[in-house]
Amino acid sequence: MKRYLDISTHALVISAFMSLAFTSRLDFPSVAIFTAGILWSLYRTVQMLPPMLGARSTFYLSFAYAIFFLADNLVISRSFVPATVHMLLFLLLAKLHMSRSERDYFYIIVLAFLMVLAAASLTVDFSYLVTLLLFLISLVATLMSFEIFRSQHSNSKEATTVGGSLTGVSVWASAWIILLGSALFFAIPRVGTGYFSRAANNPVLLTGFSDNVRLGEIGEIKKSSAVVMRAKRVSGRPSSGLRWRGIALDRFDGSVWHKSEVTREEVQQVSSGVYLIQPLERVSDGVQYDILLEPMATATLFGPYRVRTVSLKQEPVMSDHEESIFTRTQLPRRIQYQVLSEVSSRGASGPTADPPDMTRYLQLPQDLDPRVLELASTITKGRTSPLEKASVIESYLRQHYHYSLNLSWPPGSQPISTFLFSAKNGHCEYFASAMAILLRSIGIPTRLVNGFQMGEFNPVGSDYIVRESDAHSWVEAYIPGRGWMEFDATPPDMRPAVTGVIAQLGHYFDAIELEWSSYILVYDTESQSQLFRSAQDSLQSLQSGLRSGTDKWSLGTKKATNWLAAQFVGEGSSTFWLMAVLVLFLSTAVYYRREFRSQWQIWRFRNGRGQLDRELIEHLFLRVARLAEHRKISRVPAQTWREWARKLPDPGKRSIVLEAIGVFEKSRYGCDPVSASDYTTLENAIRALKG
Repeated sequence: MKRYLDISTHALVISAFMSLAFTSRLDFPSVAIFTAGILWSLYRTVQMLPPMLGARSTFYLSFAYAIFFLADNLVISRSFVPATVHMLLFLLLAKLHMSRSERDYFYIIVLAFLMVLAAASLTVDFSYLVTLLLFLISLVATLMSFEIFRSQHSNSKEATTVGGSLTGVSVWASAWIILLGSALFFAIPRVGTGYFSRAANNPVLLTGFSDNVRLGEIGEIKKSSAVVMRAKRVSGRPSSGLRWRGIALDRFDGSVWHKSEVTREEVQQVSSGVYLIQPLERVSDGVQYDILLEPMATATLFGPYRVRTVSLKQEPVMSDHEESIFTRTQLPRRIQYQVLSEVSSRGASGPTADPPDMTRYLQLPQDLDPRVLELASTITKGRTSPLEKASVIESYLRQHYHYSLNLSWPPGSQPISTFLFSAKNGHCEYFASAMAILLRSIGIPTRLVNGFQMGEFNPVGSDYIVRESDAHSWVEAYIPGRGWMEFDATPPDMRPAVTGVIAQLGHYFDAIELEWSSYILVYDTESQSQLFRSAQDSLQSLQSGLRSGTDKWSLGTKKATNWLAAQFVGEGSSTFWLMAVLVLFLSTAVYYRREFRSQWQIWRFRNGRGQLDRELIEHLFLRVARLAEHRKISRVPAQTWREWARKLPDPGKRSIVLEAIGVFEKSRYGCDPVSASDYTTLENAIRALKG
């Protein structure tokens, strides 16, 4: 049993360590050292080898680590939390490699629980739920085996007591885990991130998005497959060319795009958590999406162009002059919100009158290469309307330039000129910047938009998975009479999509992750209140249903009573009584059908028309048995009929019954057929017991 306890203890520690390692907050040396140490300890346990550490060596090793803990806290990790986690791992390894008493097993269980608790403070991913379930299974097994080991070690309990204790440990442990877990789930709203992870997040680019666009930066971001957000269409027409619009930028210095006007205004709130940016002009163009946004180093919210309504519970919604939407403050946790957008042909919508201050959308960088102006004039030669000019520039860039993430050419002091006249390959921000500058050079107001492409559609969860690799820049040009219109000069990425079993499994895991994040993590105070309100409404509905059912039952009973009273004394009373007698007769016949059948067989036998069979003999014998005990047989299944008969208190009844049992046994188990004398014996027994 001790060997089993040691193995289950190792399983407990391994599952706890996995929950901590999967947070990606543990440094590689700690993962490698602890993995090697616990596997070596598990190997020695399975091989039943003696422990490596004694009491003296453990004391010296612990004293040395106390000094290392100070160095770790001040120099290596430079933080109390990672240093404490390292100390926790050391204590577990030390306990596993030394001779363990009952108290040591208890310490290991507590330390493993602290490790799981540390993981809970660092992550909220679905992987933590999986490792937590493994930990709970290992915990129950460890508690059970520990109780057996403790009971055997003390030699003070009988086997029945040990069994009862084991049952109590397993049942109560599981019951308390489920009970407390359920209570904590409904009592404590989620915040969408680990507690310590909020302090650990660096204020840098977290998920492939920035409030500025530097040429060459997005190409590096697009090499990452980390998930940025998940979006699920709730209503409206599906669209294949949708983009998740983030922030619009209007000023370009030759290598970096940024905003010249950063003023934001709070959007009007029309109801609790619902912010109206602008009413829908065409209801048929409305499309609604549920969006789950990962933690980002920006306050920007994303949605299809143009966003009309935002539903967000955590923070007020802000908007700027470029129709971008934001939260008031940067939120270092998952955000779940809903957008209602008006999506029309090529994103065209808005007022027909020119907005004021269009000069900032015509700004060009200083010392712009004159060849850019010449190229814009050449491309748009013969085109008269701004829409034609924008469309032809978009087509020209798509046809004459190539998309690439690996830029081998130096950008120089004029990156746009180098891209247009020398390199002729690049990624999205080069195409968007080149189109914007070409349009501005011929007098078309333009702004560059930074956001994400639509992403990968997951057929399992019916949602779009948007990754860092979907980071994208495109152009919005102002067309008189049409408003701001979207243009994307970037050629399509010809890299093949990942397919096969691995991709399918990824879809299933992502669907689970979406449900986990939507219904478990994003369970805030508002969701809690809504749950309680729903429960209250359901209870009131149940009470109303019960009250309505009671009223209907009372009304039906009253109608039935009135009908019966009318039948008793009314004109159709004779028919009613005839039907009542017929129903009573049929019910009695059905209830006593076996008795009637037996009496019919007896009558036929007496008149020479029938034969005796085993069923008739059994019926007569059971009648004898009931008469012997006044219609209630006290025989139990474990008794034979003779054992039951010998316990009858009356010797006369006992002899009569024993004689009847002989006939019954002959009929049931004998080879000879029953005879008329056997029937006579049973009838005489019935007659004698009646008398």
